[in-house]
Amino acid sequence: MSRSQGLAEVLYSRIVSDIRDASLTSSELAAITGVRERQVQNWAAGTSRPGGASRDRLLEVKYIVDLLKEVYTPEGIDIWVHARNRSLDGHRPIDLLKAGEFREVLNAVERLTAGAS
Repeated sequence: MSRSQGLAEVLYSRIVSDIRDASLTSSELAAITGVRERQVQNWAAGTSRPGGASRDRLLEVKYIVDLLKEVYTPEGIDIWVHARNRSLDGHRPIDLLKAGEFREVLNAVERLTAGAS
């Protein structure tokens, strides 16, 4: 493994850690990224890194979580992600993320953060 490959694993490990600290379990992150929970645990441990669609989905979730951090504490993020949301027609953001509806969730988060400014 080259030095740059090792750094990538460390970066993805931090990304997974940040997401889990804010709101999502490894199981939920696995469902969103389309991999098994064990794979998410490997990313978190820095022993592998995501690729392709799973990488893209992981980075989408990271972006959404980072925006939510501008408004909420980790506990608030957890509630927002798991509760029914009026701005999402009563859907739970976690369910939309699992279905790959990142744009819809991102739009709701952007409305939320715009209102908080």
